[in-house]
Amino acid sequence: MIRLLILASSILLGLGLVAPTMTIYPKAGNFSWLVELVDPESVLPVTYSIVGIIAELASINDWFLVFVLSIFSIFFPIIKLYLFWVVSFSSQNSKLINAYSIVSRLGKFSMAEVFVLSLALISLKTLPGGTEVNLNWGCYVYFLAVVLSIATSLKINISISEFVQ
Repeated sequence: MIRLLILASSILLGLGLVAPTMTIYPKAGNFSWLVELVDPESVLPVTYSIVGIIAELASINDWFLVFVLSIFSIFFPIIKLYLFWVVSFSSQNSKLINAYSIVSRLGKFSMAEVFVLSLALISLKTLPGGTEVNLNWGCYVYFLAVVLSIATSLKINISISEFVQ
């Protein structure tokens, strides 16, 4: 059961990172018609995935956000799932407990990736001129991957508790 949860979470994470996460509908308030006349491409909707957002931030040299989003949205979840795999395939008692202790320490950050994504969405929604941001299915897939990861951590915790006793 644990490996099935890890597999599902891994697949959903991979899909959630590259699937359409949000679409931005830029507007310029009362001057939208003028902006559309002068530069029609600037008011076209743009859809991003999580990886696409990070790539866009890199293209404008916003390295702090690239670093934060990469760590909490990509690398941390991948490392956590890798450690879950290690724990699920461990046959040695001490190795299992040591790997789980690392995973349980990392569990404190289990919602950090969702928090970082929500901060990005909130900052986009507060853009001036009536700009709209709509969530796409990739955001929900990514969120489901995080929820399954939390469920996996709880299931591993229960298994370890039963094993130790």
